[in-house]
Amino acid sequence: MLLLKKTVDFFNSAGIINTGINGENGISYQDLTMQKIISSRTGVIIKQPTGYSAFIPHKLSENSFKLKKDSEYETLLSEASIALGELKGITKIVPDPDLFVAFYIRKEALLSAQIEGTECSLDEIIQVEEESKQFKPVHEVVNYIDAMNYGLERLKEFPMSLRLINEIHERLLSDVRGEERAPGEYKKYQNWIGFPGCQLHEAAFIPPPPLMIAELMGDFEKYYYMSDESPVLVKAAILHAHFETIHPYADGNGRLGRLLITFILCQRKVLESPILYLSLFFKENRQTYYDMLMNIRFKGEWEAWVKFFLRGVRNTSQEAVQTASDILALFKLDREKISNYLAKYQVAFPCYDLLCHHPILTITRAVKELDSNYPSIKNIFDAFIKLGIMDPYDKKERNRSFQYSKYLELLRRGT
Repeated sequence: MLLLKKTVDFFNSAGIINTGINGENGISYQDLTMQKIISSRTGVIIKQPTGYSAFIPHKLSENSFKLKKDSEYETLLSEASIALGELKGITKIVPDPDLFVAFYIRKEALLSAQIEGTECSLDEIIQVEEESKQFKPVHEVVNYIDAMNYGLERLKEFPMSLRLINEIHERLLSDVRGEERAPGEYKKYQNWIGFPGCQLHEAAFIPPPPLMIAELMGDFEKYYYMSDESPVLVKAAILHAHFETIHPYADGNGRLGRLLITFILCQRKVLESPILYLSLFFKENRQTYYDMLMNIRFKGEWEAWVKFFLRGVRNTSQEAVQTASDILALFKLDREKISNYLAKYQVAFPCYDLLCHHPILTITRAVKELDSNYPSIKNIFDAFIKLGIMDPYDKKERNRSFQYSKYLELLRRGT
């Protein structure tokens, strides 16, 4: 059933102020106005009394569609599932799973922010001064990490719900760009997507108006828990695309939509921890990613999107497994160096473990963290440099930083 019966009433009573919010920065749009619908499979366009039109998606729970499955779909689903299973298994053989998960979360957060134009590096995240009150782009990434950790903890005790999604959104936008746009609350004004600085009449996509969001998100939650034949990966693909089409918040929809993929996979036990940085694939194929979402809306091309999504899961999982294997090999090699040449120093292995958790490190911090003294830690740092484990990170004369450069090179892949 379509939302057409209620749409006119919503528009007549909305009292919408034409305040736009640009999104999907850096993406080129061929048309300055919304495309015409070629297929109404996903939704319809309804013109408002004020003159502009908005896209109204069908309710997924009432208008469930059947994907056309061909051999390519079946192959991609199988390959993605196998690759994700291998990634899931890698955490069971690593010596410190929490360390791996922490850096996977950082990487996913960084990549998701970079998709939307946030200029920040993994090094900045590692070194971020969380006590600083001055806004910096890196704090958007820190919020993403906090929101992911918060959501995963909440999911251990509570089911996925609209309330939880709102709570996660609030943490995502707390004290950063967009904090003035009602974090944790659905949008109150019409937003739109297009090139930076475009006006409403120039928008490439205008999502549903504010007064329809509660109903559409209620349907989103209902479909999330509906029992159907869709594999979890396929359902995650559909829910992500549908969330981005609803665009329920004034800001942060892209980041939250990508977070929801992780929550779905973890809650359904497809993953035991958030070690899939799917945003890497979306970043590397950013234009295709947005084109696919547009084609769902205006052309009903769900099959192409699902295949794209599955390809991303497969590729990203394989790359993550390779990176994890390379990191394990590096750790083994360097621990052997320490065992062969520095075994007499009691603080050598604790210092190495600290370096793994903080690959950009100062002697001062190491002294404090290990409750040691400056000369002892200085000797270990000098020895690590000679063994090729560590090298200087900056040229400061005081409180100089040193880096685990080979490890950082592995962590930086794709960023």
